Amino acid sequence: MESIYYKFLNHYEGSYTKQIINESFVLLMNLWPYLISGILITTLIKIYLDKDKIVSYFQNKTNVSIPLAAIIGVISPLGSYIVIPLAAALFSLGVPLPVLMALLVSSPLIDPNLFLLTAGAFGLEMAFVRLSSAFLLGVTTGYLTKWCIEHNLLSLSNILSVNKTQSVPLYGVTPHKKGSVRFLHELYRMTRFIGKYFLLTIVLAATIKILTPPNLLMKIFKGNNFLSVLISAGAGIPFYVCGGAAIPVVEQLAELGMSKGAALAFFISGPVTKISNLILMNSIFRFRVFLIYLSSGIIGAIILGFLYDLIM
Repeated sequence: MESIYYKFLNHYEGSYTKQIINESFVLLMNLWPYLISGILITTLIKIYLDKDKIVSYFQNKTNVSIPLAAIIGVISPLGSYIVIPLAAALFSLGVPLPVLMALLVSSPLIDPNLFLLTAGAFGLEMAFVRLSSAFLLGVTTGYLTKWCIEHNLLSLSNILSVNKTQSVPLYGVTPHKKGSVRFLHELYRMTRFIGKYFLLTIVLAATIKILTPPNLLMKIFKGNNFLSVLISAGAGIPFYVCGGAAIPVVEQLAELGMSKGAALAFFISGPVTKISNLILMNSIFRFRVFLIYLSSGIIGAIILGFLYDLIM
């Protein structure tokens, strides 16, 4: 099998194709444990959580649950390719959308590993600012979603993209199947759905990383002013690949004069609005939910980045 892989690569020797394939393989090797654990957790939650208890708890304590969901988001090591389908499955069980939006926005911004990497590269100040920003943005998005629902700007009957997810295991389990058969059946369906988007995001991330010229990034992000924050927030969408890979790049840009606020804006807008996340969000949720998610990432990045520069 290994010889077939290398023979295949030899056909693309010296090309971008080979670099992208190699980078995709490296990302896959780094992320597959999280993928498998995430699929297992999602399947178990989908099958065994008591729907009535979940609905009762979150519906009666939504205001408390929104900050709690944001806290869970910042400490969870699961990637967005797991959290987004999991949120859709939890919504189908009856968990309120505002709670899930707090989780969806805060989760990609920081996790324990990114906190430590950020502290090592930029110091504890930036690490805690990233942590605080993730929590604050998650909570704000949750309450914004709640406000939109209360003012009839969002209809809870029109949240999931039904036409795009009819074959996706989000709308309940197969009650006639029991025990291990039921678990394996749902595990297969969840793996097929999540795995498809996971592989897409891997290839997309590798392509962006290989084809993005480092000099272009330096020209885009260099500067210490409000315009730099705006550019950094916008550029996070096409140029952000993954948390660990972004830190050394931003560290180099900071040494060239990139402001702390611009760095924070990139760290916020990038994870929330990276292309792979937007594809997955759009494939599962309706446009208005997608719009709240996208605008929260971009506007939040600009405001928090500007405030960080202003205060510091």
